[in-house]
Amino acid sequence: MFLIVKALILAGVAVVAGYLLSDIYEVIKQPEPVILEHGSVVSKSQYSDKLAVRAKRKVARGNLTYWEVETPGGAWLDCAGDCVETYRREVLDFWESQAEDGTGRGGN
Repeated sequence: MFLIVKALILAGVAVVAGYLLSDIYEVIKQPEPVILEHGSVVSKSQYSDKLAVRAKRKVARGNLTYWEVETPGGAWLDCAGDCVETYRREVLDFWESQAEDGTGRGGN
């Protein structure tokens, strides 16, 4: 019985690893994104009067399609579903977001 359970667990791990590795392979195979759409986002800080209008783009890499938002330095952040919230959290309110998450170093 124990061997059957162990074999099923190993098979499950192999399936998940194969799925994840196939996505990584697609990114490696086609490292440059293909830009499908352009747009913009307006994001406002929750802690100050900071307001930003930034470019966003929909990109495809292999079989993956997702939105990215541009940072002031020209890098692109994966929007993780919500470009306005991603830009606010990762750029406008970065330090405040770190403090909320308990990962900030303020006061230590």
